[in-house]
Amino acid sequence: MSAFGWVVTICGFIIGAAVCASLLLALRTRDELTRAVVADKVFYGMVAIYLLWSMVNRAPLAYDIVLLAAVVAGVLPTLSMARIISKGRR
Repeated sequence: MSAFGWVVTICGFIIGAAVCASLLLALRTRDELTRAVVADKVFYGMVAIYLLWSMVNRAPLAYDIVLLAAVVAGVLPTLSMARIISKGRR
């Protein structure tokens, strides 16, 4: 394995540990706003792990999928967090 492969693997483990810690926080907290923020963090972590995987393996649509996920993740969490903060009022 090359040096780049080792760096990507180490980064993957660090991001995976952060995602696991976020899931643990989501299970232990009672606050809905914290759960929404942590859920976004878990989603971004999964997208980052997929991006790391696509750097090492050849996938023709890898970057398109990551860009689509980033666009969707930019709009939907903002709307859901606004609904949680306003307690469902429009």
